[in-house]
Amino acid sequence: MRSIFASTGLVLTLVGFGAQQVNAAPISYQFSGTGSGAIGGMSFTDALVVYTGTADTDDVVTLSFMDATFYAVALDALTVNITGIGTATITDPAEIFDFPQAIIDPDEEIPPLPGLILGRVDNPPDLGGFTGMAAVFNNSLAGYDLKTPIGPISGIGGVGFNEDCAPGSDPCIGTSLGLLSFTHNIVSPEGTFTATLQPVSVPEPATLLLVGGGVAAFVRRSRRGGHR
Repeated sequence: MRSIFASTGLVLTLVGFGAQQVNAAPISYQFSGTGSGAIGGMSFTDALVVYTGTADTDDVVTLSFMDATFYAVALDALTVNITGIGTATITDPAEIFDFPQAIIDPDEEIPPLPGLILGRVDNPPDLGGFTGMAAVFNNSLAGYDLKTPIGPISGIGGVGFNEDCAPGSDPCIGTSLGLLSFTHNIVSPEGTFTATLQPVSVPEPATLLLVGGGVAAFVRRSRRGGHR
């Protein structure tokens, strides 16, 4: 499946351009699975790994590639929680790439299915542009566009990373606790994906009344000052 991640990298460099400002809403995306590896020198084995990313539905962009339509979104923030270790902030930029129709895996590690990939945006881009950190493939994701709540949906995928990551080649994932690496790539027994719209804070009526009263008082003072 690594070849899929590499081939999508060139397309994902377009994320952030051409998004339409319609029906904006904050949204969170969660990928989870079982993984083994190390973070900041602390090892974990068969631990539950949960990535939680946040974005805005305004930032979802539509991409066309080889006569097919895909969706992508750059994340505003991304954390990883590893059972037995805790939560860390991912310090590398990350994106989600959405295949709303079945795709063909050239490595034949998964059957033709629609799905989602969470990936790190690589720097420099000549390392492939995009390296997957988590994925879920399931027919329930057919037609999904990253803009609405969905899930939890479990399917083929899981968590992982290029096993050979190392400084100077394909760097490991940067986090607030140190570098995160896995002993396996993404394809593990199963992964789960959930998308949840977040509440938008609205000023309470009392707050609006106070603001309105303050503006009215300012206008009155301005008028009085004008008659001096």
